[in-house]
Formats: sequence, structure tokens, C-alpha cells
Amino acid sequence: MPAWLPSIDYPPSTDAIFITLYYHYLKDPLFHQNAYALLTAVVLFRSMYVMEYSLRPSLTKHQESFKHQRKRSMTGDEKEVSRSEDLRDAKILRTMWTMVGYGLTIFLGGFVIWNLDNQLCSTLRVWRRQIGLPWGILLEGHGWWYVK
Repeated sequence: MPAWLPSIDYPPSTDAIFITLYYHYLKDPLFHQNAYALLTAVVLFRSMYVMEYSLRPSLTKHQESFKHQRKRSMTGDEKEVSRSEDLRDAKILRTMWTMVGYGLTIFLGGFVIWNLDNQLCSTLRVWRRQIGLPWGILLEGHGWWYVK
């Protein structure tokens, strides 16, 4: 890990405990939602960092120069293995970025539905009663958050 990146020297559960206790003190759902969004963003960006800089070692200068020097002394078979490993790593990272895209889309979709449900709760209740079962279930925005 680079020296400029701060390390986490306390358990992450400390944040969860603080947020829970402060939420019970404030009793403000907006604080809870914003804290949740902030924690999710931190986890997302940290995961992206780890994926790119730990799982893609070919991006680092040291690794690239070492590989270039080593390739000069490699036999044909060793060069082929190295080339296939590079292709494999690139394919894995493409798959991982695709998964990040799908996951982020599903998460943000659920988050938007959840917030719409919070803002339009009374209107949605009236509509659910008018529509009735089973179609009224589709307007249970908070429930769709958990389905995601």
C-alpha cells in the first residue's frame, strides 16, 4: 500500500456503532440515510482501488520494468505463458468491472426506489389500497430495497 494512503487502525465496526448510537440520539432518518450512503461510497471506492492497484500489478512501474527485463531472458514457452497470464488477468479485470457496473446499477436503483418511497409514502399507500393485491405489492418501495 502506498505511503500516502492512510491506513485504518481501528475496527470498521466502530463507525457502525457510532452511527447507530448517534442515530438513536438524533432520531433523524436523513442522518441514517446519509451515513449509509457515505459508508457505501467509502467501501465502493476502496474496493475499486484494491481491484485496480492490488489485482492489476502490471500497472505499477516496478512490476512492468521487472517483467520487461525478465522477458528478455525468457524462452519461447515462458514468454507464451507470460502472455497468456496477461490475457487472463485482463479478462478477469473486465469481468470484475462488469460486475461492479451491474452491482452499482442495482444498488443505486434500489436506493432511488427506497428514497422515492420515503418521499411519496402517503401517496403510495393510497395507490396500493386502490389497486389492491397482488399488484399493490409493486408499489412497496421499501420492500424492493431488500429484494435488490
